[in-house]
Amino acid sequence: MSRSVVVTGIGCVGPYGLGRQALAQALAAGAPCASAVERATGYHRPNAALLAGRCAGLDFAPWLSPQAARRMSDLSQYTVTACRMAMQDAGLGEVRGDGTAIVVATAHGPGGFTEQLARQILEKGGKAASPFLFTDCVANAAAGQAGIDLGARGPNVTICQREAGPLLALAQGATEIARGRADLCFAGAADEIDPLVHAILDRFRAIARPTADGEAPRPFDRRRNGALAAAGATMLVLEAEDRARARGASILARVGKTVRAFDPTASRAGFGRDPQGLAATLRDGFGYALDGVDVVVSGASGTRAGDALEAAVLHAAMPRLPAVVAPKAVHGEYGGGTLAAGVLAVVGTPFAAPPACGEPDPALRIRLAPRAEPARCALLSAHAGGGAAAWTLLHAP
Repeated sequence: MSRSVVVTGIGCVGPYGLGRQALAQALAAGAPCASAVERATGYHRPNAALLAGRCAGLDFAPWLSPQAARRMSDLSQYTVTACRMAMQDAGLGEVRGDGTAIVVATAHGPGGFTEQLARQILEKGGKAASPFLFTDCVANAAAGQAGIDLGARGPNVTICQREAGPLLALAQGATEIARGRADLCFAGAADEIDPLVHAILDRFRAIARPTADGEAPRPFDRRRNGALAAAGATMLVLEAEDRARARGASILARVGKTVRAFDPTASRAGFGRDPQGLAATLRDGFGYALDGVDVVVSGASGTRAGDALEAAVLHAAMPRLPAVVAPKAVHGEYGGGTLAAGVLAVVGTPFAAPPACGEPDPALRIRLAPRAEPARCALLSAHAGGGAAAWTLLHAP
């Protein structure tokens, strides 16, 4: 028997700080959370992007001991900290056991440890490679570290589907509970952006570079020229609704259906070119439920092709488009911040109109406006380079 799944806690780490209140304050301000990226490594070209969403200087000590942190990559530290935060936010005590699942999406994995290991092998030979580094340089290390830290012995899953990964992780976590394979799930996404990853993204022209108007992510804006690459982690506590109500938990949102799609017109690294096909999948997958959506939490990040695809799909699937917010203008691409932003939209957190997005692209026909009222139903949208796409409905409890 399928069970109703709800969100009872949020843990988030990002360039905006620690916790959902820090993210809410950033969304209410509307400015990108960016700082200068480290360039002393020499990876960047002279005209490269200058900014990234960095997590430097954040104090994880309340949730992660220094002893535990020493054996973890940045990616694992972000993930474990976000899980611990979410656990606290949900009012949970003991979560150890077979009934607790972990699902984490990551786009790039633990780049810092991977780079260090590769350097050791290249400079000193394979015999000098550190097994300590190897254990935390694989994509599923963060989910594994979270499972070890929490004592969670249920399903442990890692998803690598780029920008669509966070919504697919949410869907997988909800499935684990709905089908009775877990009673509790920590589901979300995590990414680290080290100088090498940042420089590679810049060479693919995926991230915003400086212009006469400054350097900023500008979703749906005519001046957009790339995303803000950002590090961090977002983990949601998912539970069966009857279990949550029995323990007196505060329910933030109810997790609805997820619709998945793949656009075969996409290149390996680029966005697809079939908005009509994606819109048909979206419309057929949700049916009349789309009529109840009162806000779209868009995955638009400021890329030329990605934002154009997002806009075309939304207009084709929803002729009467509701309000649209684009939180990646604030917290950046990667790290799963849109998951937390989607829940906050249901709760009624204010979203500012991003000042950097003041010149909407007339070809896209989407204007970002301030929003403060709680949503009855939010549609979370994600399109990934390579062709993956996902949409999830979050409902008011």
